[in-house]
Amino acid sequence: MVKRLAAVRGQDRAVALLLRYLASGKVPPGILFFGEEGIGKETAAEAFAAALLCRTPGPGGACGACPDCRLCAAGSHPNLLHVVPENRNILIDDIRLLQEELSLKAFSDRPRVALVVPADRMTVQAANALLKTLEEPPPGTHFLLVSHRLSQLPPTIVSRCQKVPFSPLPREVVTEILLSLPDAGAARQPDAIRAAAACSGGSPGRALEVLEEAEGERENWLRLLTKPDAAAISRTAAGWKGAGETAPLVAVPLSILRDIALLSSGVEAAIMNEDLGELLRPVAARKSPDGWTRALRELLAMSRMPPQAQKPLMLEAFLFGLHGKE
Repeated sequence: MVKRLAAVRGQDRAVALLLRYLASGKVPPGILFFGEEGIGKETAAEAFAAALLCRTPGPGGACGACPDCRLCAAGSHPNLLHVVPENRNILIDDIRLLQEELSLKAFSDRPRVALVVPADRMTVQAANALLKTLEEPPPGTHFLLVSHRLSQLPPTIVSRCQKVPFSPLPREVVTEILLSLPDAGAARQPDAIRAAAACSGGSPGRALEVLEEAEGERENWLRLLTKPDAAAISRTAAGWKGAGETAPLVAVPLSILRDIALLSSGVEAAIMNEDLGELLRPVAARKSPDGWTRALRELLAMSRMPPQAQKPLMLEAFLFGLHGKE
C-alpha cells in the first residue's frame, strides 16, 4: 500500500506545510525533513514522494490507485531514487551514482524524486558533491533529505533546502500508534505499551525498541530495587557492558527510578509507570527525596558512559548501595 500524508500521525504542522507545497504546485527542489529519530519523518518523506509521483493526488496525498502509486507501493517506481548508507555512512560514490542516474533521460514523464536517508550520515565529501547538484538541480527533480541530527549536516546543505520540522509526539499519541500496530498491541499488555510510550521521548520508533528489546525489564528492575538479589544484580549489570545512552534497556530503569524520586516527593500525577504505582510507593518511602534524586542522577550519568569493562561493576555497586545507607 502506498504511503499517504493523511496517515502521518501527530505531525499536523509538517503535513500541512507539505500539502501546501503540493496544492500550490511550487514544490522546492530541496526539502529537509528534520527532528528526533522515529517520529515519522521518513514516512512523511516517502508519502510526499508518492504524492509528487501520483497522477491524481488528493487532499490527503497520493491517490493510491493510479499506475504510479502502484509502482511506488511495490518499491519499483523508476523515478524514485533512494540514497541510503550501505554500512555506516553515505559516501561520495553513492552521490556520484545518484548524479549519474539523474543525468540520464527519465523513464517516466513524472517528476524525479531522490530520497536521502539519513542525510546526516553523508561524509563531508558526499555532502559537498550533493551541494553542487542542489545548487543547480536538474529540471523536474526534487531532493528529499531526512535528518535525525540537523547539527551533523553542513550549513551549506541546510541553507539550500526548505526545512520541514518534526516534533516529538505527546505520550498519548505514541501510545495510540503502538496500540494500533498488530505486532505490538495484540501481543503486549497495554500497561507495558503506555510505559514504553512514556519513556520514549515522544518517538514511536524508540518506544517500539523499548517494547522489543526490554521485554520484562520493568518487572526485573522492580525486583532489583525491592530486595538485594546478588545473582539478579550480577546478571543485569553484565548487560550494561555494552549499553550506551541510547540503548532501550537504559530507558526502563531511568523511568522507574524517576517515578520513585517523584513519589518520594509526593508528586504522583507525573509518573510514567502508572500501573506500577502501588508497588513503587513502598520503595520510594525507603529514602528521602534528595536520596532518590541523587540516585537518579548517578544512574543517568552511568547510562551515558561509553561501553567499558568497569561499567557492570559500577552498576553492581550502585544497586547494592541503594539497599544500604542513604
